[in-house]
Amino acid sequence: MNNVVIKSRIPKRIIKDDFLDFDYKKQPLTNSSELDNWRSQGYTHDSFLGSMYNSTNPMPKWVDQIPDALGMTKCGFVFYRMDQLDIMPPHVDHFDTYCRVFKVERELVYRAIVFLEDWKPGHYFEYDSRGIVNWKQGDYVIYSTDTPHAASNIGTSPRYTLQVTGILK
Repeated sequence: MNNVVIKSRIPKRIIKDDFLDFDYKKQPLTNSSELDNWRSQGYTHDSFLGSMYNSTNPMPKWVDQIPDALGMTKCGFVFYRMDQLDIMPPHVDHFDTYCRVFKVERELVYRAIVFLEDWKPGHYFEYDSRGIVNWKQGDYVIYSTDTPHAASNIGTSPRYTLQVTGILK
């Protein structure tokens, strides 16, 4: 599958700041081989994930406008907060839950990362070995399931994104 990368902007009027008040929860890393791999590369953190607010929680109404803006369908949403010193080393997502819930083959699945606030110093995102900084609220990237990506926050304020998983229209 080719890595499809689109970078554009969702209009600011769509994104509301209610995500700042969500009850974000850290999720355990369930893939021990991935953890072993990161440890072998020298990563020593106790936690490798930010905090999530996922679709088991009520979603704000404005997310209903996001799939059309991205050109995606059958979307699942996860709000993601990375606090100071949270890191996610390079990895490829598995999409097992999404594929099971939406009954979609993994090869058809794409992930969009929507930046919910303007970039702040220390916030970082990387896909396919390309670093991204200086984004504006509403900027996004879309990539295929086999695209390695990473993220970190070495800044002094939380980094907020919306992960949208779906298939391209």
